[in-house]
Amino acid sequence: MALRCTDIITTIQKMRRRGVEFLTIPSSYYDELEQRLSHSKIHLEEDIKKLRELNILVDFDDNGYLLQIFTQPMQDRPTLFLEVIQRNNFNGFGAGNFKALFEAVEREQAKRGTLIVDDFSNGY
Repeated sequence: MALRCTDIITTIQKMRRRGVEFLTIPSSYYDELEQRLSHSKIHLEEDIKKLRELNILVDFDDNGYLLQIFTQPMQDRPTLFLEVIQRNNFNGFGAGNFKALFEAVEREQAKRGTLIVDDFSNGY
């Protein structure tokens, strides 16, 4: 379920104070993001350091950008979670962030011992 807001930084800070837990995004994501942004005409209104600190993802195109963050899965199976989004002249759905989201979900599953890795190399 997605929740849209107009000030994602304040929203996430308030949600954290109320005990909501969010996925942790690797630092390398933000290093790569800063590199991509440096070659783009997009200028973020938000402080990239604050977005990194809060684990907020950024997707963008030539017209605007999307800020998004995902809660920890709400069940053992990682199928139910909340997404908080803020749109800045951006109509996409954060497709550029799927890899970071997938990796973060896998890390959380591994921490909880619910990550199942099938080895199909033996033909099974």
